[in-house]
Amino acid sequence: MTFIIVGASAGLGRSLTEKFALEKNDLILISSDVRDLIPLKSDLEIRYKIKIIPIEMSFKKIPLDFTKINDSLSTLSPLDGILFPIGYSGNEDVPGMDDAITIEIFNTNLISICMMVNHFLVLLKERKSTIIGFGSVAAIRGRSRNATYAAAKRGLESFFESLRHYMQKSNVTIQFYVLGYLDTNLGFSGQDQLYFRRADVKRLSEIIYSNLYKDLGTIVYPKKWKLVKLLLPFVPWQIFKKINF
Repeated sequence: MTFIIVGASAGLGRSLTEKFALEKNDLILISSDVRDLIPLKSDLEIRYKIKIIPIEMSFKKIPLDFTKINDSLSTLSPLDGILFPIGYSGNEDVPGMDDAITIEIFNTNLISICMMVNHFLVLLKERKSTIIGFGSVAAIRGRSRNATYAAAKRGLESFFESLRHYMQKSNVTIQFYVLGYLDTNLGFSGQDQLYFRRADVKRLSEIIYSNLYKDLGTIVYPKKWKLVKLLLPFVPWQIFKKINF
């Protein structure tokens, strides 16, 4: 089988790459810097006797050029799915920041993903396949930190819900994971506090792989964040504005 993993060089993307390689899948790996993927490609191809094609591609600017991906797919078995464990934000992501950074954050976390889904949807509809997106608990309710990132991720969740509704009579499974803080080198500071301790990314990768073609819709991970996602929108403003998470 063949899968595309966008944002494959670090964090959840790297963990998913290792899991999918372990299960003998051929992979097209997308990263903003292909140099991060070259040693990973060599290691996994030797260990698992699979084919891996690394492609350098930035999601910060549009339109996207899918030529290299299209050419790579012509050398592999039919495409079975695309995963988007990609995200981009920063400490400067607050209302009033530079327009260029605002555009890059929206492009990376929302617009580019929608464009790539649209491009490959016809191909994926030809067989049993999956499209998996990833959101964040930061998007449950607007707050001062990571403001644009949260807005983009909330929009992405809505897009994937619409996509699931649109594809309900097809062979394409649509899943969207709303993620709490993960134990990766990409996590934001100040996350290891009681209820909000960072979760095992390797365990998450195993869960994702074991549920690839199940119609699960939106999944919250870790599960303890379900309660936060359910209740936080109803917290009165006078209380919510004092919460720091």
